[in-house]
Amino acid sequence: MPADLLPISFASTVVGFISFAFTFFTFLRVFWETLQTMWFAKKEVRQTLDNLRTELYGERAYFKNAMLEAKSKSKASTRESTELTPLSILNDSISTMMADFRTMESPFLDRDDDEDVDVEKFGKVSLRGDYGHMNLRRRTLWLHTKADFMDIQNQVTRIQARRIAYETSNTLSCVRQVGKHIDDLDSRVYALEKHVLGETHDNENTDVKRRDPSK
Repeated sequence: MPADLLPISFASTVVGFISFAFTFFTFLRVFWETLQTMWFAKKEVRQTLDNLRTELYGERAYFKNAMLEAKSKSKASTRESTELTPLSILNDSISTMMADFRTMESPFLDRDDDEDVDVEKFGKVSLRGDYGHMNLRRRTLWLHTKADFMDIQNQVTRIQARRIAYETSNTLSCVRQVGKHIDDLDSRVYALEKHVLGETHDNENTDVKRRDPSK
């Protein structure tokens, strides 16, 4: 080999070795994470699915009550409430996620759980899934579906952020309305004081109205 090609050959060898080492360690990391996921599948399934189930049912209960309240307001005001549109969109999103969750959760259960749970009536204890024995098939299934459950969890988190923004907006709107009412009340009180006590001129002297005894 010519001497002028030796540095190029050496550099090529070094790059090839580094690439092989990077690929090898990446394979080891993925293999180790796979083993950990399958080994701790029993604990992860119960914690992840129970927490996700509780959050989904909790959000659905909130939007159910919020929509009922918004509908009652719209009937009382004889016009369609603008609050129904965002609530309906978020409620539909929660319903879709709950349907996907139930379908994905079903293989991990000893029985199908299709009943409609009322979280306000039964509390969080009733939301715990009746999960079966974590055999190899379920561990492998968890390995392939864990990312999908995490995706639903992220979507629920975004829904919760939108709900908080919606509640904050409504609270600020109520505060502004209360402020307007207070300003109106203050104007009325000022007008009443002016009428009862007298009129205040520019020199800040007050002419008090007195009843004429002859009348």
